[in-house]
Amino acid sequence: MVTQFSYFVLFVKSYFAKEEGQDLIEYALIAGLLALAAVAGLMAMSGTLETMWLNLSGALGTAAAGG
Repeated sequence: MVTQFSYFVLFVKSYFAKEEGQDLIEYALIAGLLALAAVAGLMAMSGTLETMWLNLSGALGTAAAGG
């Protein structure tokens, strides 16, 4: 009985000590965090980018009109 219990304890310890999928999960979390940061950064810059494109459009329109 003691040996069966010992084998069971060793099995449980080895089951929870496995780290096979840990790297994949860590990389997935890092990729998700980077994607979230990229979206947040683009949203923060959207007003500035819109203003820049509007200014460029106006300048090109003026230049095309010969002004």
